[in-house]
Amino acid sequence: MIPFKKAHQTLQIVSLVLLTIGNPLSAQPFTTKEPPAVRIENLLFFIQKSPDANTVVYELNLNEDGTLCTQDPVKVSWIRYAEDGKREELTSIERKHVYGVQSQDLGNDEYEIHLMAYTKLPLYLRRSQTDNKYKIYIKDEGLPYLLKRAFIKLDRCSFWYPKVRYIDLVAVDTANGKEILRRINI
Repeated sequence: MIPFKKAHQTLQIVSLVLLTIGNPLSAQPFTTKEPPAVRIENLLFFIQKSPDANTVVYELNLNEDGTLCTQDPVKVSWIRYAEDGKREELTSIERKHVYGVQSQDLGNDEYEIHLMAYTKLPLYLRRSQTDNKYKIYIKDEGLPYLLKRAFIKLDRCSFWYPKVRYIDLVAVDTANGKEILRRINI
């Protein structure tokens, strides 16, 4: 059995690679189930992985009156496509070590968000200049990219030590509105 520390380090590496904008993709196109954006009004981005169809969704956390929950602006959950699209909360381990988020209010309706698996890379939750809706951005060499979705290709291995073959990231270049597909080969 792999020690917990080794498993945690492996999950951090997977997340680091997931959040890094890599070289342009020159391989086959990104394939996923239908994006959950069709059913989730306040979706920010989502992560899918093989070999299963389950999806981790990141969405705005709104108060009952429709305003942003400033203490916890992003909520995370599963869509269990393998179980008829059932919505499910993260487990405490998933929330604390992998898919959960930390947030810091930067003022002016902007928040710095960190995925628990790799807290060194900031994501930015802020209002879009085009439609005034909250969105998640990643900065790469000072340029903002709108994060839309990610796909992780895993080979079947144990739960604690997955073998990542590649990661596809889909972001939008905010300067020209073009969707950018990046593949990071592991």
